[in-house]
Amino acid sequence: MNTTLLSLCCFICCLCLHAQAAGVDFTPISPAATELRARHFASLRQNNNNGPAPTSVAPAASAAAVTVRNEIKELITNLHDRVGILATLDEDQRHRLEVIDKKIDKLLDSNEGRMESLKAQQLNFQQRLDSFEHIQRMSRRTLDELKGESDRMTGPRAARELKHKQKNQAKLKDLSRQRREAQQVAPHVADNMASIFSTQGRADNSNATELDVNKKLDALATFLVSLAYNVRETQENVGRLVQNTNNIKRRLANRKSARLPQTAGAPADERASSCLQSYLAVNGILKLQLTPESESFYVPCEDDGWTVIMNRSSDDTSFERSWLEYKEGFGNLAGDFFIGLDKLHALTSSSLHELRIWLEDFEGNRAVAGYDAFAISGERELYALNLLGKHQQQLQPPAGDSFSYHAGAKFSTFDSDNDNCLACSCAQRFKAAGWFNSCGTSNLFGKYHSENHARAGEAGIFWETFQGNEYSLRRVKMLIRPVAQDEARR
Repeated sequence: MNTTLLSLCCFICCLCLHAQAAGVDFTPISPAATELRARHFASLRQNNNNGPAPTSVAPAASAAAVTVRNEIKELITNLHDRVGILATLDEDQRHRLEVIDKKIDKLLDSNEGRMESLKAQQLNFQQRLDSFEHIQRMSRRTLDELKGESDRMTGPRAARELKHKQKNQAKLKDLSRQRREAQQVAPHVADNMASIFSTQGRADNSNATELDVNKKLDALATFLVSLAYNVRETQENVGRLVQNTNNIKRRLANRKSARLPQTAGAPADERASSCLQSYLAVNGILKLQLTPESESFYVPCEDDGWTVIMNRSSDDTSFERSWLEYKEGFGNLAGDFFIGLDKLHALTSSSLHELRIWLEDFEGNRAVAGYDAFAISGERELYALNLLGKHQQQLQPPAGDSFSYHAGAKFSTFDSDNDNCLACSCAQRFKAAGWFNSCGTSNLFGKYHSENHARAGEAGIFWETFQGNEYSLRRVKMLIRPVAQDEARR
């Protein structure tokens, strides 16, 4: 289009130059002159039709030249107007094309910048992932080294067990000696009583003073009080010894049930399958491996072989999580955490376990609930609570039974509704997860309320038989422990 306009402009310029050379005047023609020329041309046509005009040829030629000049001038004016319009359109189109080019350039620059940013973010993410994997490997290596150093410092497990047995035997011998001494004291007491009464008789016979008798009676009373205190202390020591002996029996029975057959001369199996099996499991973290082929994992242990599977004491960790997170487990073993459904199923399916739940409100009141059997199924059965034993009512202080209602229920989360409520989703209603029936009498995985805990409602952490279902508790802890074989048979 630019070439066409340029050619047209050149043609018009050449035409104007030829017209000026011919003497064409480009001054605008008035309407009167135009009308006069029209009459003149009309008379000329009439004369040509009638015959030769009597006038001279010169005026006619002059009039024709004027007419040609006017027509050329009008044509040039029209062409000039059209050229102006075309130039305006061309300028407008050129401006639009420039704007489009600028937008395209800006869009390309923006896309390049975004691509560079995405590449940088991807590289940064990959670096962080590599760093995290390195830290994880270093942490595992450090834990293994610490465990090895601990084993080297305290000796092998067999030596530790022998040491504990010797210590307990020494305590038992000491208590037996105290019991024999207490039994030997009785004849001395009788002799002292006889001596006192005989002395009193001799005093009566020999007129002894009443003051000596009172002193001896006071001495006897003091001796009896001391004897009663020693007997009470001996009974307490015997009770503690019996409890420790039962714990040792329980651990030894669990070790025998978990130990695999050994070949002659083979080293003892050093792996631990529960907190009850290891003497190191006293208020600490223990590495468990249920079978030689299974993957090991860490669990928190407490006194008497209890394994902590869930702990809540603050709002640092949210428990409103997805099915996958509950499957794998989450949180910090030293703080708030859940062990994970896969690990919990592996533990409870390896041997018979009992369950204990500790509760505490914001006023410091504590309560406990226990069940003599506890187990869950695998993921194919949606981790159903397929075994929940009898509620242990003898535990003090009692929290009541708010968990038996959930027996047999499948595990539910906000993104996996498996409860028995047809008109609702208990996980979404309680803003939590758990073994919901329709829906439940407890919500141990509920939202933590550090404020307004007395009126938190069903979305809080509640145990219906302890402070009701409106009160959100301060602390919750779930623990399991293998049941010894003799207890299981009973």
